Amino acid sequence: MAHPIRRSNAARGVAAGTVALLAAAVLPAGTASASSDTAKSRTRPAQHVIMFDFDGFDPRFLDGRYADLAELPNIRALIENGAHGVADGSYSSYSNSSRTTTATGAYPAVHRNTGYYYNHETGRGVSQERYIEPGVETIAQSLKRQDRTSAYLQWYAVQNYGATYGDPAALYTQPGGNCETRADQAIALLRGEPVNSGGTMVDPAAIPDLITVYCDDVDGVLHDGGFSDPELPAALARVDAQIGRVRDAAREAGILDRTAFLVTADHGAREWTVPLLPEVLDRLSGTGLTVQVISSSGGVPDPASEIVIVASPRTADITLSGRADTPQNARRIARIIKGIPGIAAVRDQRDLRRMSASDKLGDLVVEPVEPYHLSTLADGAPRASHGALPEARVPMVLSGAGIRRDVPLRNVGLVDVAATISALLGVQPPATSQGHVMRGAVERS
Repeated sequence: MAHPIRRSNAARGVAAGTVALLAAAVLPAGTASASSDTAKSRTRPAQHVIMFDFDGFDPRFLDGRYADLAELPNIRALIENGAHGVADGSYSSYSNSSRTTTATGAYPAVHRNTGYYYNHETGRGVSQERYIEPGVETIAQSLKRQDRTSAYLQWYAVQNYGATYGDPAALYTQPGGNCETRADQAIALLRGEPVNSGGTMVDPAAIPDLITVYCDDVDGVLHDGGFSDPELPAALARVDAQIGRVRDAAREAGILDRTAFLVTADHGAREWTVPLLPEVLDRLSGTGLTVQVISSSGGVPDPASEIVIVASPRTADITLSGRADTPQNARRIARIIKGIPGIAAVRDQRDLRRMSASDKLGDLVVEPVEPYHLSTLADGAPRASHGALPEARVPMVLSGAGIRRDVPLRNVGLVDVAATISALLGVQPPATSQGHVMRGAVERS
């Protein structure tokens, strides 16, 4: 079965700006796909899995418009000896929500971590949150329950959801710095050396079964200066170099042939320079309804507001209240916004349910075409952001122990990562996981 984001595109056709996204989904017959088999299976377990999660690492850095920015020899070496493709993320494509999908193997409709929305319970705008719905299990909780060990090096999605400071069985660390600093800790663990975990030096008894390295070097540069930022090639080269350093440490530790490597991201990015929010507000003013944009960092709407907008560059979440809160008004407002040049899509609750998005999102979510944006910045400087559907595509690379070679992946997503890691380690996936093992990529015993 196709992932919800892929199904949504197939059902609704190609919205403006998403042609390349859909084209990337078409791969030759016979390629690997996610299977409904679970990890109880006949897969050959690896002794260790090392995952690199590169925030904002657009798949076009490997194949496409931006593939010449950096050579990326270490990622390409993994690709040459493993399975790879472009995977579906989750909607909306903000970091915390997407990374929570990776951590739980569940969609936002289940884990309910949500970004850039109006919270009815608190009456405030929200940018991003650290939240997982009670009862939804993470990979950290699942591995610990099954007596397997893990370490999460600034991979914040599981902090206090199975992994904590000072716990050698499910270790969380937050060293700060750049990707090299987080890789330093991975190398220390591979060498049997203690690492700083919240101010406490922790010395696990053995190399953890799962090590996850989070790096945000690329994402930070993209937000500041877009794809033309002169610092971007160096950031790409830096995160790629850490794969080589950690692989060398695994080799020195004598475990390289028993270790699987996984490289992925939380989302891609799109550039923006031209403000569109003023036009949206001007059109909505003609409805006779009271419109207000509130801050995503805790802004509170005026009680008289009937259309409340939480805007970020790549999406605008719209909540209707009072007399505006009717199905007829929702359809009318959607039609008005769709008529604005530069709008890619206006997604209603039906669309959001189809994509297994969180129910915390508003009545409508608006997306602009690149390079338009839904903020009031008008300085023309190039920046890049995420949150919309085109950015919900990420690279997926698997290589090493238990992974087949020369396998292109299709119909896989971030939701499948937890199940695949579990299969490689020979354990069950998180109890509430909706994802499947990327079976075509994982060798059978």
